[in-house]
Formats: sequence, structure tokens, C-alpha cells
Amino acid sequence: MQHIKNDNKYRKNQNPIEPNLSEKIFSIIASSYSINKHIDFYNWLQTSVAEVLPHNMLLACWGDFDSNSQKFNFNYDVSSNLANIRTQALFDSPEKTDALMRQLHKTWSANHCRWLTVNNLDNVDGNDEIKSKLPDIFNEFKSLLVYGLSDLRANNDCLYVFFSTDSTFNVQDSLMGLLMPHIDNVLRKIQHIEPVDASEAESVSVIKSYNLSVRELEIIDWVKQGKTDSEIAMILFISQNTVKSHLKHVFEKLNVSRRAQAVAKLSYS
Repeated sequence: MQHIKNDNKYRKNQNPIEPNLSEKIFSIIASSYSINKHIDFYNWLQTSVAEVLPHNMLLACWGDFDSNSQKFNFNYDVSSNLANIRTQALFDSPEKTDALMRQLHKTWSANHCRWLTVNNLDNVDGNDEIKSKLPDIFNEFKSLLVYGLSDLRANNDCLYVFFSTDSTFNVQDSLMGLLMPHIDNVLRKIQHIEPVDASEAESVSVIKSYNLSVRELEIIDWVKQGKTDSEIAMILFISQNTVKSHLKHVFEKLNVSRRAQAVAKLSYS
């Protein structure tokens, strides 16, 4: 791939893993087997994993990248420590993210399906194929790392893209080989975050006539999916106290006292 070789924008570190990282990596791998919820996955990524692989966001994307259709119907999951980037934002406007993922998949494939980094995004020519496809909400990122896996049984690929506000990713090749199978395993065993249909939520508000706000409906929708207050807070990037406050208002409007009663009333009344 000529522009990788000559421009050195895309780099893959082949150095062996440093001995002092071995204990941390073993601890990360061991703790991965106890993760069962999305909030636990988020905390694991942003604490233990971030110590050896510093990043601000992990965007997982899977689906049929080889489709000739203009609409790819990719699935997404996001773990971000930036307040303006959450999974719902991608669901609300997926076209640019789809185009970016398609381009990153092409770059990964051209690199013989080996992981790669794209550094110094802020210094790349504006006509660069990747830089030009970055959604506006991603402008804060200065570098990214692309790791792909092919699922031959399901006949699709999954891209794990780590984004950073730092200018470069300095990652050892052996580290990625050790960590990524476990990150992939954790994401496959926890339920990925589904989109909230805002138009459907608004219609429910009218039909039920309970005068619930869009935010209250969004929160109660996550409650229906079994999310805890802490998980909802993480998904919506608000505090747990804010979630509790919204739920209190919902209970008052529905004249109920418990979550199950609220869900039942909205489902069957």
C-alpha cells in the first residue's frame, strides 16, 4: 500500500512486549471474565485497559462491509469518555459514521488485514480519504487505531477503532495480539446498546397523554430494557442523580412508585 510505505501516516509497531507490562496484561485478561454488563465493560476499558492502551473512545462496528448497497446497516457499540459522543448520537445520524467505517475497512483490508494506526490527523491534508470522512463530532480526535477481525462463520467482519485526542498511538504489536481477543470476547457476551426510536417515543407521549418529556421517555425506554441507573447515566452521559430525578418525575406523572409499575403502565394502559 504505497501511501502507508511512503507517507508513514499508517504505522504498525512490531516491537516485542515490555516485561513490566506482563503483570498488568495478565490482570486485565483475568478481570475480563467477570464482565457481564455494559457499564462494567466501560469501566474496564477506561481504567485497566487504558493504562496499557491509552484512548478516549472505542467504536466497535460489525456487519457486511462488502455489500454494494448504499445503506450498509452496520451495528455499533461505543465506549467513550467524551461527553458529546455516545452511541445514540451515531444512531441519530449514521451516514457519516458508516462512510468512515467503510473507508477504514478498505484501509485495513489493503494493509493485509493487519492492525494499523493513523496518527497526526490534525496535520493530514483535508482531502485525505480518512480525515475527510470523520464526522464533525469526531473532530477532537488526533489519532486512531484500527483492529479488525473476520468472523468466517457469520460471514462478516468487525472493526474495533480506538480514538485518541493525542497525536500518536504508541502501541506494541504483541500487546494488541494479547488484548484484542479478550476485548472481542467481552463485547460478544454482553448486550450491545440499541437505538432509541425518538419518533416512536414522541408518539407514545401523545397517545398516553402523560406529558412525559423526550428525555423522560428516553430514560424509561432504557428502564424497559433492564438498564440500571448507573448504566443509563453512562449511556446518556448524565449523572445518576439526574437519572433518579427524571425517574421521580416519571413516577409522579404516572402515579406509580416503582420502575416495574411505570413500565407496565406505559406498556399496557
